[in-house]
Amino acid sequence: MELNKDFIGREFKPIAHEVSEDEVIAYASAIGARNLCYFTHDGADNSKASIRMAPPSFSVTYELPMIYELLSDSELHGGEEQAKKNMLMLVQGDQYMQFYNPLRPGDEITCRAKITDIEDKGSGELLKINVVSTISDGARVVESDWGLFIRGIGSGQRPLRKKEEPKVLKPSTIAFRKVIRVPEDITYRYSKASNDMNPIHLDNEVAKKAGLSGIIVHGLCTMSMTMQGIIEAYLDSDPSNLLSLGVRFSAPVYPGDELIVDGWESRSEDSFSVLGFDVTRKSDGTKVIKDGKAEVKV
Repeated sequence: MELNKDFIGREFKPIAHEVSEDEVIAYASAIGARNLCYFTHDGADNSKASIRMAPPSFSVTYELPMIYELLSDSELHGGEEQAKKNMLMLVQGDQYMQFYNPLRPGDEITCRAKITDIEDKGSGELLKINVVSTISDGARVVESDWGLFIRGIGSGQRPLRKKEEPKVLKPSTIAFRKVIRVPEDITYRYSKASNDMNPIHLDNEVAKKAGLSGIIVHGLCTMSMTMQGIIEAYLDSDPSNLLSLGVRFSAPVYPGDELIVDGWESRSEDSFSVLGFDVTRKSDGTKVIKDGKAEVKV
Protein backbone atom coordinates (compact mmCIF):
# COMPACT_ATOMS: atom_id res chain seq x y z
CA MET A 1 0.00 0.00 0.00
CA GLU A 2 1.24 3.48 -0.87
CA LEU A 3 1.39 6.47 1.46
CA ASN A 4 -1.46 8.96 1.12
CA LYS A 5 -0.29 11.55 -1.43
CA ASP A 6 -2.93 14.00 -0.14
CA PHE A 7 -0.51 14.65 2.72
CA ILE A 8 1.98 16.36 0.37
CA GLY A 9 2.02 20.05 1.26
CA ARG A 10 0.35 19.52 4.63
CA GLU A 11 1.67 21.76 7.40
CA PHE A 12 1.50 20.78 11.03
CA LYS A 13 0.87 22.67 14.23
CA PRO A 14 4.03 24.44 15.44
CA ILE A 15 5.64 23.29 18.66
CA ALA A 16 7.56 25.35 21.20
CA HIS A 17 10.68 24.16 22.99
CA GLU A 18 13.14 25.74 25.40
CA VAL A 19 16.70 24.41 25.12
CA SER A 20 18.11 23.18 28.44
CA GLU A 21 21.70 22.59 29.55
CA ASP A 22 21.01 19.01 30.62
CA GLU A 23 19.66 17.92 27.25
CA VAL A 24 22.55 19.57 25.39
CA ILE A 25 25.09 17.84 27.65
CA ALA A 26 23.37 14.46 27.13
CA TYR A 27 23.27 14.87 23.35
CA ALA A 28 26.85 16.11 23.06
CA SER A 29 28.06 13.21 25.19
CA ALA A 30 26.11 10.66 23.12
CA ILE A 31 27.74 11.75 19.83
CA GLY A 32 31.22 12.07 21.36
CA ALA A 33 31.34 15.88 21.20
CA ARG A 34 33.57 16.94 24.07
CA ASN A 35 35.54 19.91 22.73
CA LEU A 36 35.65 23.23 24.58
CA CYS A 37 33.50 25.02 22.01
CA TYR A 38 30.56 23.25 23.65
CA PHE A 39 31.65 23.01 27.29
CA THR A 40 33.36 25.28 29.78
CA HIS A 41 34.25 24.79 33.45
CA ASP A 42 34.68 27.30 36.26
CA GLY A 43 38.02 25.76 37.22
CA ALA A 44 36.85 24.01 40.38
CA ASP A 45 37.52 20.30 40.78
CA ASN A 46 34.56 18.15 39.76
CA SER A 47 32.64 21.23 38.67
CA LYS A 48 29.70 20.70 36.36
CA ALA A 49 30.25 21.78 32.78
CA SER A 50 28.27 24.74 31.53
CA ILE A 51 27.27 25.02 27.91
CA ARG A 52 28.45 27.59 25.41
CA MET A 53 26.48 26.19 22.48
CA ALA A 54 24.83 22.97 21.32
CA PRO A 55 26.25 20.71 18.61
CA PRO A 56 24.82 21.83 15.25
CA SER A 57 22.63 18.74 14.82
CA PHE A 58 21.10 19.09 18.30
CA SER A 59 17.82 20.32 16.82
CA VAL A 60 16.86 16.74 15.93
CA THR A 61 16.13 16.16 19.64
CA TYR A 62 13.05 18.38 19.60
CA GLU A 63 12.21 17.76 15.93
CA LEU A 64 11.88 13.99 16.42
CA PRO A 65 8.79 14.07 18.69
CA MET A 66 7.08 16.20 16.03
CA ILE A 67 8.21 13.80 13.28
CA TYR A 68 6.85 10.80 15.17
CA GLU A 69 3.56 12.60 15.77
CA LEU A 70 3.25 13.11 12.00
CA LEU A 71 4.05 9.45 11.41
CA SER A 72 1.42 8.32 13.93
CA ASP A 73 -1.43 9.60 11.73
CA SER A 74 -3.05 6.43 10.39
CA GLU A 75 -4.54 8.35 7.43
CA LEU A 76 -1.02 8.88 6.09
CA HIS A 77 -0.51 5.11 5.94
CA GLY A 78 -4.00 3.98 4.93
CA GLY A 79 -5.06 2.51 8.27
CA GLU A 80 -3.78 1.61 11.72
CA GLU A 81 -2.47 -1.85 10.82
CA GLN A 82 -0.54 -0.49 7.84
CA ALA A 83 0.83 2.30 10.04
CA LYS A 84 2.26 -0.30 12.45
CA LYS A 85 3.87 -2.22 9.57
CA ASN A 86 5.31 0.96 8.06
CA MET A 87 6.82 2.10 11.35
CA LEU A 88 8.59 -1.26 11.69
CA MET A 89 10.05 -0.86 8.19
CA LEU A 90 11.11 2.77 8.65
CA VAL A 91 14.78 3.78 8.33
CA GLN A 92 16.56 7.06 7.69
CA GLY A 93 17.16 7.60 3.97
CA ASP A 94 18.86 10.97 3.85
CA GLN A 95 19.21 14.22 5.80
CA TYR A 96 20.17 17.78 4.91
CA MET A 97 20.61 20.49 7.55
CA GLN A 98 21.41 24.19 7.29
CA PHE A 99 22.82 25.92 10.35
CA TYR A 100 22.12 29.66 10.60
CA ASN A 101 22.91 30.40 14.25
CA PRO A 102 24.15 28.26 17.16
CA LEU A 103 21.57 26.96 19.62
CA ARG A 104 22.22 27.77 23.28
CA PRO A 105 20.59 26.86 26.61
CA GLY A 106 17.65 29.15 27.29
CA ASP A 107 16.80 29.63 23.62
CA GLU A 108 13.05 29.49 23.07
CA ILE A 109 12.42 27.68 19.80
CA THR A 110 9.38 27.52 17.56
CA CYS A 111 9.45 24.53 15.23
CA ARG A 112 7.30 24.18 12.09
CA ALA A 113 7.05 21.11 9.86
CA LYS A 114 5.64 20.40 6.40
CA ILE A 115 5.48 17.26 4.25
CA THR A 116 7.08 18.30 0.98
CA ASP A 117 6.99 15.09 -1.07
CA ILE A 118 6.37 11.35 -1.15
CA GLU A 119 8.69 9.66 -3.64
CA ASP A 120 8.25 6.14 -5.02
CA LYS A 121 11.65 4.44 -4.98
CA GLY A 122 10.49 1.04 -6.20
CA SER A 123 11.63 -0.88 -3.12
CA GLY A 124 9.82 1.57 -0.85
CA GLU A 125 8.71 5.17 -0.49
CA LEU A 126 10.67 8.20 0.69
CA LEU A 127 8.73 10.63 2.87
CA LYS A 128 10.24 14.12 2.70
CA ILE A 129 9.64 16.51 5.61
CA ASN A 130 10.94 20.07 5.98
CA VAL A 131 11.36 21.43 9.52
CA VAL A 132 12.27 25.05 10.31
CA SER A 133 13.35 26.25 13.76
CA THR A 134 13.18 29.92 14.72
CA ILE A 135 13.98 31.78 17.92
CA SER A 136 11.78 34.35 19.67
CA ASP A 137 12.67 37.21 17.31
CA GLY A 138 11.70 35.10 14.29
CA ALA A 139 15.25 34.48 13.07
CA ARG A 140 15.99 31.02 11.67
CA VAL A 141 18.48 28.91 13.58
CA VAL A 142 18.23 25.54 11.82
CA GLU A 143 16.42 24.12 8.80
CA SER A 144 16.21 20.34 8.36
CA ASP A 145 15.11 18.29 5.37
CA TRP A 146 14.30 14.76 6.46
CA GLY A 147 14.17 11.78 4.11
CA LEU A 148 12.42 8.86 5.83
CA PHE A 149 12.46 5.62 3.85
CA ILE A 150 9.70 3.06 4.40
CA ARG A 151 10.75 -0.27 2.92
CA GLY A 152 8.37 -2.62 1.14
CA ILE A 153 5.63 -0.20 0.06
CA GLY A 154 4.93 1.67 -3.16
CA SER A 155 4.68 0.42 -6.74
CA GLY A 156 7.49 -2.13 -6.59
CA GLN A 157 8.67 -0.82 -9.96
CA ARG A 158 11.95 0.89 -10.70
CA PRO A 159 11.20 4.64 -10.78
CA LEU A 160 12.10 6.90 -13.67
CA ARG A 161 15.52 8.39 -13.05
CA LYS A 162 15.32 12.02 -11.99
CA LYS A 163 17.90 14.60 -12.90
CA GLU A 164 20.21 14.71 -9.90
CA GLU A 165 22.49 17.41 -8.55
CA PRO A 166 26.12 16.94 -9.57
CA LYS A 167 27.92 14.66 -7.13
CA VAL A 168 30.91 15.91 -5.21
CA LEU A 169 33.49 13.65 -6.83
CA LYS A 170 36.23 12.15 -4.67
CA PRO A 171 39.73 13.10 -5.81
CA SER A 172 42.81 10.94 -5.57
CA THR A 173 44.01 12.83 -2.47
CA ILE A 174 41.95 13.61 0.61
CA ALA A 175 41.97 16.71 2.82
CA PHE A 176 41.31 14.87 6.07
CA ARG A 177 40.60 11.46 7.54
CA LYS A 178 38.88 10.75 10.84
CA VAL A 179 38.41 7.36 12.50
CA ILE A 180 35.23 6.85 14.53
CA ARG A 181 34.92 3.93 16.94
CA VAL A 182 31.23 3.36 17.55
CA PRO A 183 30.59 2.48 21.23
CA GLU A 184 28.83 -0.81 21.95
CA ASP A 185 26.15 0.98 24.00
CA ILE A 186 25.66 3.89 21.60
CA THR A 187 22.07 3.09 20.60
CA TYR A 188 20.82 3.13 24.19
CA ARG A 189 22.54 6.42 25.02
CA TYR A 190 21.61 8.09 21.74
CA SER A 191 17.97 6.96 21.96
CA LYS A 192 17.54 8.66 25.31
CA ALA A 193 19.49 11.79 24.37
CA SER A 194 17.77 12.29 21.01
CA ASN A 195 14.19 11.23 21.88
CA ASP A 196 14.37 8.53 19.19
CA MET A 197 13.09 5.34 20.80
CA ASN A 198 12.53 3.37 17.59
CA PRO A 199 12.86 -0.26 18.79
CA ILE A 200 15.03 -1.36 15.83
CA HIS A 201 17.81 0.48 17.68
CA LEU A 202 17.06 -1.09 21.07
CA ASP A 203 15.61 -4.58 20.67
CA ASN A 204 17.33 -7.34 18.67
CA GLU A 205 14.12 -9.29 18.12
CA VAL A 206 12.25 -6.26 16.77
CA ALA A 207 15.20 -5.42 14.53
CA LYS A 208 15.17 -8.96 13.10
CA LYS A 209 11.41 -8.76 12.49
CA ALA A 210 12.17 -5.62 10.48
CA GLY A 211 14.51 -7.64 8.24
CA LEU A 212 17.75 -6.51 9.88
CA SER A 213 20.48 -8.72 11.30
CA GLY A 214 20.16 -7.05 14.70
CA ILE A 215 20.16 -3.67 16.41
CA ILE A 216 21.44 -0.90 14.14
CA VAL A 217 22.78 2.54 15.00
CA HIS A 218 20.46 5.48 14.35
CA GLY A 219 21.24 7.08 11.01
CA LEU A 220 21.25 10.52 12.61
CA CYS A 221 23.68 9.29 15.25
CA THR A 222 26.07 8.17 12.49
CA MET A 223 25.57 11.53 10.77
CA SER A 224 26.21 13.46 13.98
CA MET A 225 29.36 11.50 14.84
CA THR A 226 30.55 12.15 11.28
CA MET A 227 29.69 15.84 11.66
CA GLN A 228 31.72 16.00 14.85
CA GLY A 229 34.62 14.27 13.10
CA ILE A 230 34.58 16.92 10.36
CA ILE A 231 34.48 19.71 12.94
CA GLU A 232 37.49 18.27 14.77
CA ALA A 233 39.54 17.23 11.74
CA TYR A 234 38.93 20.16 9.39
CA LEU A 235 37.28 23.09 11.21
CA ASP A 236 39.70 23.57 14.12
CA SER A 237 37.06 22.13 16.47
CA ASP A 238 34.84 25.19 15.91
CA PRO A 239 31.24 24.10 15.13
CA SER A 240 30.22 27.64 14.16
CA ASN A 241 32.26 27.17 10.95
CA LEU A 242 29.83 24.50 9.71
CA LEU A 243 27.11 26.04 7.51
CA SER A 244 25.33 22.93 6.22
CA LEU A 245 25.58 19.16 6.14
CA GLY A 246 23.94 16.64 3.81
CA VAL A 247 24.19 12.84 3.78
CA ARG A 248 22.69 9.81 2.06
CA PHE A 249 22.63 6.65 4.16
CA SER A 250 23.66 3.63 2.12
CA ALA A 251 24.16 0.77 4.63
CA PRO A 252 23.42 0.07 8.30
CA VAL A 253 25.97 0.82 11.02
CA TYR A 254 26.23 -1.54 14.00
CA PRO A 255 27.37 -0.98 17.58
CA GLY A 256 31.10 -1.67 17.79
CA ASP A 257 31.81 -0.74 14.16
CA GLU A 258 34.92 1.24 13.27
CA LEU A 259 34.20 3.90 10.66
CA ILE A 260 36.54 5.92 8.46
CA VAL A 261 35.51 9.42 7.38
CA ASP A 262 37.36 10.68 4.29
CA GLY A 263 36.85 14.30 3.25
CA TRP A 264 38.05 16.36 0.32
CA GLU A 265 37.80 19.93 -0.90
CA SER A 266 35.40 20.27 -3.82
CA ARG A 267 35.13 23.96 -4.61
CA SER A 268 35.40 27.42 -3.02
CA GLU A 269 33.10 30.43 -3.21
CA ASP A 270 33.63 33.94 -1.83
CA SER A 271 32.46 33.17 1.69
CA PHE A 272 32.36 29.38 1.93
CA SER A 273 33.90 26.14 0.67
CA VAL A 274 32.21 22.88 -0.24
CA LEU A 275 33.58 19.62 1.14
CA GLY A 276 32.72 16.17 -0.10
CA PHE A 277 32.97 13.17 2.21
CA ASP A 278 32.04 9.54 2.59
CA VAL A 279 32.04 7.11 5.50
CA THR A 280 33.29 3.52 5.23
CA ARG A 281 33.08 0.58 7.63
CA LYS A 282 36.67 -0.53 8.14
CA SER A 283 35.97 -4.24 8.61
CA ASP A 284 34.44 -4.88 5.17
CA GLY A 285 34.87 -1.66 3.16
CA THR A 286 31.13 -0.98 2.97
CA LYS A 287 30.16 2.64 2.35
CA VAL A 288 27.63 3.56 5.04
CA ILE A 289 27.33 7.22 3.96
CA LYS A 290 27.65 8.25 0.31
CA ASP A 291 27.61 11.60 -1.46
CA GLY A 292 28.21 13.57 1.75
CA LYS A 293 28.45 17.32 1.35
CA ALA A 294 29.29 20.08 3.83
CA GLU A 295 29.46 23.83 3.36
CA VAL A 296 31.99 25.50 5.64
CA LYS A 297 33.13 29.05 6.32
CA VAL A 298 36.40 30.18 4.76
